[in-house]
Amino acid sequence: MTPVRLLFVCTHNGARSRIAEEFAKRAASERVESYSASLESDRIGPLPISVMGEVGIELPAAPPESVFERYKAQERFDYVITLCDPASGEQVPIFLADVDALHGETAQRVNWVVPNFRSLRGSDEEKKSGACQIRDRIRTEVMTFLSGLCLDADRG
Repeated sequence: MTPVRLLFVCTHNGARSRIAEEFAKRAASERVESYSASLESDRIGPLPISVMGEVGIELPAAPPESVFERYKAQERFDYVITLCDPASGEQVPIFLADVDALHGETAQRVNWVVPNFRSLRGSDEEKKSGACQIRDRIRTEVMTFLSGLCLDADRG
């Protein structure tokens, strides 16, 4: 069986897309090939790295490749899954149009509304709690999506 190719994309530094990639790899690594990308290239902040460490996943600080680099490399995907949040002021219509222009001919696009780590406010404890909620939401979205593909994803 040919693995299903997934590309997770978010607008900024790639933390959300990288988290989704890591959960998908662990849940169905033999049945999916998962990758991440972002529109902007910036290091992933300490908060996403920290909350992923709590679940035993080492998240690198380096951003994933950009959607433009993946397009130039002529990579093809079955699904391009965007993780963005209009409530955070992300340029969602422009972002989604760019993703569609680059990968829309070869992949189905799915959009998940997931808050940006940069939108978290409050005390350090409140930000950490919010970051855990973002991480857990991404994990749930990934597991639900994989289950919908009938991949019988192992819980990871």
